[in-house]
Amino acid sequence: MTWRALATAAAFLMAGAASAQTIVTRSGEHNSFTRLVMRLPGAADWSLTQSGKSAIVNIDAPDVVFDTSRVFSRIPRTRLQSLAQNGPGQPLRLQLGCECTVTSYVQENGYLVVDIRDGGLPEPQPQYSTAGSILPLTPPSQPTGYRFSFSQSAAADARMALELAAAVAGQAEPVQTLRPQDSNAIPASEPSPAPEEKPSEENLSLPLDGSSFPAEAETAAGSAPEELPETSMLLNMEETERAAVVRESEQRLLQQIGRAANQGLLNIAAGGILGAEDTAGLDPLGRSDRPLNPLDHISVTSAIDRETGLMAALTDGSDKPAHCLPDRKVAIHNWGNESPFADQLGPLRGALVREFDDVNPASVFALARSYLFFGFGAEARSILTILPPEEKASQEVTLLTAMAMLMDGEVLPVNHPFAGQQSCEGHSAFWGALADGAVKKSANTDAIQQAFSKMPKHLRVHLGPRVSKMFAEAGDHHAAEAILRAVERTGVEDVPEINLAEAAIAELEGDSEKVAEELTSEVAERTGNAPAALIDLVALSVNERKALSPDVPDLIASYELENRETELGEKLRQAQVSSLALMGQFHDAFQELKGLSERDGPKARAIAMEPLMLLLAERSDDVTFLQYSLVFSGQATSAEAAPVAVPVARRLLDLGFAEQAEELLNKLSLEAENETRRLMMAEAALVMDKPHRALVELMGLDSSEANRMRAEALWRNGEYGRAGEYLLAEDDANAAARGFWHSEDLGAIDAIEDSEGAEFGAVASVTTQIGETARDPEGLTPLAHARALVESSEGTRGGITDLLNQVGTGLSGSEDSQ
Repeated sequence: MTWRALATAAAFLMAGAASAQTIVTRSGEHNSFTRLVMRLPGAADWSLTQSGKSAIVNIDAPDVVFDTSRVFSRIPRTRLQSLAQNGPGQPLRLQLGCECTVTSYVQENGYLVVDIRDGGLPEPQPQYSTAGSILPLTPPSQPTGYRFSFSQSAAADARMALELAAAVAGQAEPVQTLRPQDSNAIPASEPSPAPEEKPSEENLSLPLDGSSFPAEAETAAGSAPEELPETSMLLNMEETERAAVVRESEQRLLQQIGRAANQGLLNIAAGGILGAEDTAGLDPLGRSDRPLNPLDHISVTSAIDRETGLMAALTDGSDKPAHCLPDRKVAIHNWGNESPFADQLGPLRGALVREFDDVNPASVFALARSYLFFGFGAEARSILTILPPEEKASQEVTLLTAMAMLMDGEVLPVNHPFAGQQSCEGHSAFWGALADGAVKKSANTDAIQQAFSKMPKHLRVHLGPRVSKMFAEAGDHHAAEAILRAVERTGVEDVPEINLAEAAIAELEGDSEKVAEELTSEVAERTGNAPAALIDLVALSVNERKALSPDVPDLIASYELENRETELGEKLRQAQVSSLALMGQFHDAFQELKGLSERDGPKARAIAMEPLMLLLAERSDDVTFLQYSLVFSGQATSAEAAPVAVPVARRLLDLGFAEQAEELLNKLSLEAENETRRLMMAEAALVMDKPHRALVELMGLDSSEANRMRAEALWRNGEYGRAGEYLLAEDDANAAARGFWHSEDLGAIDAIEDSEGAEFGAVASVTTQIGETARDPEGLTPLAHARALVESSEGTRGGITDLLNQVGTGLSGSEDSQ
């Protein structure tokens, strides 16, 4: 037992040493909540209690110190007014500035997240960590957080089987003895309960997942112990197997609940239907068995798993996943020194093979690390191939291979060994950013820069521009420039990719002239990055509508020939199509597009089609435009039409091809509603003399252009009065008066001021006079009646002449206004 005591003491010492550390508290402000994040030391327990506008975070570590110096640098003092700790090991006290609810959960990577959310003060409910996530096999008579339909006898049989197995293996330990009246005790063969008995000091109980029961039946005072009948030892194997299956399902259910809680997808209510005694065995926030134990031949992961590092490699000899890789596995600056290359690698190569031509794995790993220290990724991968088969599947080989691929600028698969490492504190954050190809919002930028600064000079020169470009693309101007300054301090003049990094920073600053200058310099230097720079230069020219040098298409063609079978070759072919379109060579561009479609497929065709059709609609002559756009409107897929349909359809409408424009716009029917597209659909319908369809397209639109189109559609339907109302709303009084005149609503015309509807106001006045003049005289003698008719005829003739003159003037003015 001495070694057990020593092991226990060592474990306590290690736990104490691990807990004595500073916890840096980070903060972030969101629309509806304020977030605090702190890393839990080891597997320390924690608790969070809230009382009114104060909350207490307590971590079970005697020497823990909260570093809150940077909390209010990123958040205002609105929801959180202050936070303080009285001394080492004391809880962190939060003083709130609002009636907010404080909630918390633990991420899989060991971070405690505390959210201060708007929404009023909650009922006092403590939140805390719990111990194990395994539920005991208890009979239904004892309430638990979950209910499963297996009988009490099945639970007893399963418990008895596990007890016997533990007894045979010698794993029985003294625990608290239950009395016969306890619900967990195994019933004796007689149904009648025994009288109250006194427990025997010699009794021994075997534990089963935290529950215990006596191995022997307790005897009455002064009597000899009574042996269990043989029949009570018989097990129902069928029921036992069923109970085991249910237990496995129960554990997987708990795992899924815990996994979702750790990812912040659900909140575990401390108070609810179940009481504290009902949830004693439930640990939804436990860290055991992450990620989910796979089913037979099936392993399921998600994007959240990769982001939070749930797919990170396991620690040696442990079933618990370690999110952040230790520095000793990725700290490349420790794998070499300033000695010459031959002096460092010579001894390692000499020690590769031991006696009897046996490969020495330790020397292989050391040599691979040395190659990586000097920036030789392909050589490192090559030397790892001589390892024995049993070593090739190790975690170390996986990490070194991934680092070698990153060293050579290759792209890693989605589930790479550095997934989720960007948020870590150590050197793995740097390699996680390189592996992801982008600096994510959750990245620990300080750790990335610190790891970069410790690298040898030649690696800073090799990797610095790439890292600087990633920071620039992430919008972190300060970090991007800091990385480039570190590269410049090395004193190396010819730095690869430096122009691309400076171009990325210039793009972040909005200096397109500087971007073009840097990309042109990179192309002129004819380095290995020249093809990528050429692609970016063409894309910039398309976006800025700038001219290209006449030799650019030929230069792209030469690089495409060199990289034809690679992913870069596909991008070069797309750039070739765009460059020809920028040069105005549309026939050659469509010919290149045809070859690209045959080689690279429809997805690449859709990418190349967008700049080509935009430039075609903007720059080509009418004949060339119609030659290709009419075919495009009939044959284009939705993916091809979506980004270019509006400008192409606009020019088709201007040229009078409404039917083809409508056909092209109909390909966007599954896209989000767009007012411009609907206005163009209405315009096409009016050109094709379909006013009812135009009115349908205009439903719900209130713009001035929509009202004018709606008035025109109503006019064509003969609804002149309604058309006049819409025209009057757009301050076109003359056209409105014309509509009212056609609808014989002279009263509406009178309501329009003379200065606003002068032309058709006069028309309405003449029309009224003609009506009054042309009235049949009544009550006159025949001779006087005849004389009145002659006078009326002359007056009517003169009024009609004036009316025709007014209608001509009003008509021309109305047409000009429309």
